[in-house]
Amino acid sequence: MKYDICVFGGCSLDQTFFQNIDGSYDEMPNSIAPGGKGSNQAVAASRAGARVTMISRLGKDDIGKRILDNLNVNGVDTSNIEMIDGLNNDSCNIYVDVNDKDNNIERIAGAIESFTPDMIENHKNVLLNSKIIVCQLKCPKEVTVELINFCYENKKTLILTPCRAEKLIITEAENKELIDKISIITCNRKECSTIFGTDDIEECVKNYPNKLIVTLGADGLIYSNGEEVIKMPAIKGDVVDTTGAGDTFNGNLSALLAEGIYLEHAIRKSMYAATMKLSKKTAQAGMPYKEDLDLFIRNMRNEEFLYKDELNYALEIVQEAYEQIRYIKNFKIATKFDSTLLTEVDLTIEKFLISKIKDKFPKDIFITEENYPSNKLDNRTWIIDPLDGTIHFVKGDGTWGIQLAFYDKKKTRFAVIYLPEKEELYYAGENIGAYLNNNKLFVPSEKPLKQCIVEFGGTIYKSFEAKEMCLKKLMKANTLRVADLQYINTCCISYTNLCTGKTDALIISSKKIWDIMPGELICKECGITPQHIDVSRDVRLLTVNKEITKIIVPK
Repeated sequence: MKYDICVFGGCSLDQTFFQNIDGSYDEMPNSIAPGGKGSNQAVAASRAGARVTMISRLGKDDIGKRILDNLNVNGVDTSNIEMIDGLNNDSCNIYVDVNDKDNNIERIAGAIESFTPDMIENHKNVLLNSKIIVCQLKCPKEVTVELINFCYENKKTLILTPCRAEKLIITEAENKELIDKISIITCNRKECSTIFGTDDIEECVKNYPNKLIVTLGADGLIYSNGEEVIKMPAIKGDVVDTTGAGDTFNGNLSALLAEGIYLEHAIRKSMYAATMKLSKKTAQAGMPYKEDLDLFIRNMRNEEFLYKDELNYALEIVQEAYEQIRYIKNFKIATKFDSTLLTEVDLTIEKFLISKIKDKFPKDIFITEENYPSNKLDNRTWIIDPLDGTIHFVKGDGTWGIQLAFYDKKKTRFAVIYLPEKEELYYAGENIGAYLNNNKLFVPSEKPLKQCIVEFGGTIYKSFEAKEMCLKKLMKANTLRVADLQYINTCCISYTNLCTGKTDALIISSKKIWDIMPGELICKECGITPQHIDVSRDVRLLTVNKEITKIIVPK
């Protein structure tokens, strides 16, 4: 069995007391629910969409069964949890302050103290078949040391939360070597100061780039990417209970990294997840599911955007449109006047999107590929390409998408490209940036010419002479001056390839507004603007690569 995440850690039954206005606490807890750092992180990662297993020990009693059932309900594989007769389970009394919502925790250790180093050997196949291992410092130190060494020797990514920071003080024998072997350490300000013996958090993260991530509460978060110290501000939100916020952050971070998300993006998205958790009482109740987190991020990010309601609605309905057609297998295919294909699916998607938009914005107008191709741009115009890449949809190769843009007061205000079979949702708003699955897209890095891929977009035979001229310029002595060329006649793929760095330049000839408006705004918000090629106003070059620009558009 293969897993995204393996959490090696403990579980507990949490009894939470919420302070009264007069400063007192009730005699009986206000909430009793499964928790514990290991369990919390496993649940958070599972809700974030990861395939999660947990290595742990529980007492074989009613409390242990309740903890186990809770993990199962939350999608965590529990086949590697040892149930032991006569073993007491861990418990925590959590006291939440009425003012700052912070907590004071009284821990009663049980099963976590029974962890032994041979658990690593007993479960080594699970560890080896997990992308990322997550652990804490709550169990006996020799067990964590064994786990750190195992992960290091087997080149496994290990994320550690030092909730017993005194066990990792850097001045103590062997701890410096242990720290060097850990892939990522996430800790709060106090834990960082304890480990490194200094309050200079910035200097600490400089010494451990892409390893040490320090959360600062209301001051946000700090880490170093090796070139600069990055300070991420806290995300505004309601704070009801801080219990489990760090575990939510860690669970989401591990899930996102296992998914292949860049560290900076994973950190920021995990901060949003922690903010969601803060708005709910108890550790696990507020841990978000992936879909809810995406919606929360979009709403928060677009809060100041003038067209936030339209953009958020567009993101919702393009995904709904796919649900209308995803199970259609047999559909009619026709040929249009320009020899391109038209299917029932094109018409179904377009009709659905127009109907949904009219319901919410009845006075708005449309330009669409199938039913409203001749309308002119005016205030509050929706531009829709219901199925960009129809031939690829028919062939079933996945390189197709749904495109939508919104135009008002002489400007494109936002754009959406949804590639369902790639599970990629792109969007951009004027001056708010471009995003892929809620991760911000940045200006692609400029590569050496011999490492660049140039893509030709738009129908190949249209403006053929200009494209041929560009190709000749990319050749020298019958040798290609760049790494490779590619061609896909699907605009949504061409533009998204460029803004995600899969290609380094795009030479495109399409003039149809529904083909180019969404992709060009997304590219623009990534810092890529089109340049007309001298030999033809119909062909445009998009790239940030100065060498390619010199070749194709010489001064």
